[in-house]
Amino acid sequence: MSKDTIRVALVGCGGMAKRYRAVYAKLPGVTWAVAVDAQPSVLDDCRQGGAERCSTRFEDALASDVDAVVISTPNHLHAEQAVAALAADKHILLQKPIANTLDAADKIVSAAREAHERSGAWAAMYMSNYDDPCSWAIHAMLKQGLLGTIQSIRARDAHRGGLTMNPQNWRSSRDQTGGGSFIQLSIHSINLFCWWLGARVDQVAAFSENRLCPGIGGDDATAAAVRFSDGTLGTFDSGYASDLCFREIYGTRGWVRFMSDGLRRRLEFRLDERFTFASLISYEHPGAIFSKDIPSPTHDDVGNVFNQNVVFIDRIRHDQPPHMTVQAGRDDLAVVEAAYVSARSGRAVHLQYASAIAATNAAD
Repeated sequence: MSKDTIRVALVGCGGMAKRYRAVYAKLPGVTWAVAVDAQPSVLDDCRQGGAERCSTRFEDALASDVDAVVISTPNHLHAEQAVAALAADKHILLQKPIANTLDAADKIVSAAREAHERSGAWAAMYMSNYDDPCSWAIHAMLKQGLLGTIQSIRARDAHRGGLTMNPQNWRSSRDQTGGGSFIQLSIHSINLFCWWLGARVDQVAAFSENRLCPGIGGDDATAAAVRFSDGTLGTFDSGYASDLCFREIYGTRGWVRFMSDGLRRRLEFRLDERFTFASLISYEHPGAIFSKDIPSPTHDDVGNVFNQNVVFIDRIRHDQPPHMTVQAGRDDLAVVEAAYVSARSGRAVHLQYASAIAATNAAD
């Protein structure tokens, strides 16, 4: 790989990728070599947006002049495409969730290990929460011990898209997604809280329903109670028929809450000590409640030091491990599967897996 210019193929250029594909056209030292998508109209946009070549064939993303492949296709395609890219010794950045089944996730993890041993290729997960400075501000609070010992957490990921979603959309398919609202939405907060706490989920008890979204093949609502390996208790709530997302952490020395309704994003907390974080937070009055509206990050902002596409390029350029590994993505999916098993069986599920989250991200 040329250290001066990194040539990237984007596979799946609509959907979420539409928000960040311009990074690869704007970022210095990067060439958007190939755009691959099934829709000719999307490829027309990519051609005008800076892609050198456009194709409907995935194989063209594995050309010899490509260094890295960014995969943003439907969940059920992830394993085949990621494994093929890794077999070709390409670095990969894979959109969440890692796959639609644990078996598929295991194939990706195995291929990533073999590719790195053979050629030094890195395999990363793209999780949009890490584009957000608020995620890093809360991480800093926790790392500095400002919240004390964490008693419990709560997370909700929801929107009303399921009420009008086309049944022909792949997101409506339980088989293609691997579930429904929980795998598509709560995977964000599961990953985020495991990183924040430096712990894994050890036990899950869940209820999962489809009452309000007949066009969705999987769950339109799931509520899961969990226990983390450090003793923290928590809940994860997903929904396709109602609004509002939030993350909450309650500790012996303070609390923090972040909420978003799609129009407004608000950060609130109370601590026993002063806290500053970049230009985002200046908390000078311990014991007072901090409350501030936070603008949404734009996913194509190459000036945002937290932009995960920019971070991906920087880390492979300097031969550093990714911020979020495919092993962590596999562990996230194990929690999702445990929740679905619990909902079907009516029993709590104990997870048995080797988590690399804390070790992988110790330096972040």
